[in-house]
Amino acid sequence: MTPRILIPIDESETAEHTLESVIRNKDLIPREILLLHVVDVQQIQRLVPDIQKKMVYESAEKSGQRILEKLAKPFLDAGFKPQLQLELGTPGKAILKVVAEQDIHLVIIGRHPGSGGFRDIMFGSVANEVIRAVKCPVLLF
Repeated sequence: MTPRILIPIDESETAEHTLESVIRNKDLIPREILLLHVVDVQQIQRLVPDIQKKMVYESAEKSGQRILEKLAKPFLDAGFKPQLQLELGTPGKAILKVVAEQDIHLVIIGRHPGSGGFRDIMFGSVANEVIRAVKCPVLLF
């Protein structure tokens, strides 16, 4: 059985470093991976009038799909066979949902620089939320 590996990605510098690290260590990682991009819709919920939400969600979904396809290209070029998944929601909750639904065995995630300590206590971080909640191992970059 091939382990199911989830790699949440976005356009951050942290995700770029995570992507590069995974590709550098490609001999240790199965070729079939699940790349997840989450379009954070918290701001849409708060700032966009109800009448415009459908249009904004559709636009966010198209933009998110373009980002996901762009970020998948280096994995394809390195010989991976990524499955792509786009979610709308809050990143931490969406990652936890996908881990549960897709029977994920390992999550590979980056942690944004400057995170940690008091900031995480007050505001949390996606990586910390994932580490605390999932039942599978997490590889943190």
